Amino acid sequence: MKCLLVVPRWNELESLMPFSGRPHLDLTLQQLGVNQLDVVEVDPDDPFDPFETDPEYRLILVEGERGSRLRRSVLSNLDIMLWVDDSSSDRLRVGGGRPLLNSLGEAVGFVINRQNRLVALCEEPIWNDQDGLKQLLDALLYDGANLRSTRFNCWMVEDGVDLKPSDIWDTAPSMYGRLRYLPDGDAAVVFPANTNAELAIRTREQLGDRLYSEHPVAIESLLQKQLTDANMTIAVAESCTAGLVMARLSALPGSSAYLKGGYVTYSNDLKMDLNPGIGALITACGAVSSEVAMAMANGARRKSEADMAVAITGIAGPGGGSAEKPVGTVYLAAVHINGNVLEEKKLYRGSRDRVRFQASQTALHMLRRLL
Repeated sequence: MKCLLVVPRWNELESLMPFSGRPHLDLTLQQLGVNQLDVVEVDPDDPFDPFETDPEYRLILVEGERGSRLRRSVLSNLDIMLWVDDSSSDRLRVGGGRPLLNSLGEAVGFVINRQNRLVALCEEPIWNDQDGLKQLLDALLYDGANLRSTRFNCWMVEDGVDLKPSDIWDTAPSMYGRLRYLPDGDAAVVFPANTNAELAIRTREQLGDRLYSEHPVAIESLLQKQLTDANMTIAVAESCTAGLVMARLSALPGSSAYLKGGYVTYSNDLKMDLNPGIGALITACGAVSSEVAMAMANGARRKSEADMAVAITGIAGPGGGSAEKPVGTVYLAAVHINGNVLEEKKLYRGSRDRVRFQASQTALHMLRRLL
């Protein structure tokens, strides 16, 4: 099944929130049987008619902000009406379609079946609401919409950069599934949903603790649920990532319930403000060291009075590396109020942005594992 993703050109919000969106949306659509996803950018002030696209696109996803001509033209071409339930509710009703709800239960768009095509319109970046979108598409694709296709499982694996198919499947891995490597350093194991139970069990055993979800999900969303369920709070101390972990955590609605705050300690002086003992550690071990990372984590937890904290210090590049600590070297530490700790030393590959992004992903995983 072919899918067309229509996004507005010059969407400044996407430059502020690039962290987890597209890869997980792509994987979600693949789960539903999409085998080709094409993307087109349109001017938000230009009209768009879903029915002027290639008829082979059986699924069309449109991102159109409220008030834009793009959104108005889609509504007009689909010939539908929108209204709210009554004066005491803001729940959107869609004539002939179903409302698309975000994580707070607010209507942010709709999905409708027209001319044997499914068209979804979302007023937010579509990947922000992929869980609600998946539920709607799942129901419509397999409930009389005549768009049935092969479905897939998609399992998320921590630190999948060096993972190979032969690590999971003994022989002929292409017969079973494939690996998709993600920009955050994780991987997705994709295989047909009708795979026999024995092979699924063996795959789960091979992945072990690295398997953190059996459906596409951003780690910050998964961590939000775990923290909320456990009634735990967290804090962050960052050097080379300079607030990236905080940005990812705070991008989710409701994050103030568990996120105490963060400390960007780029300079050594600020590191010492966070924890007075760091000065001697920097002299003895260097600012990029496991000792300093642990002291930063302990300082952040104590200052914020959080239940847990994670800290990052490293060399993102392109300069600053050495033979002992090359570019991409990052030390991370996570601490729990009960005394449990985790430490990681990583050597990430790629650009400065990729090193920082992968380091933020590892930090979020460490909090997940420490819970």
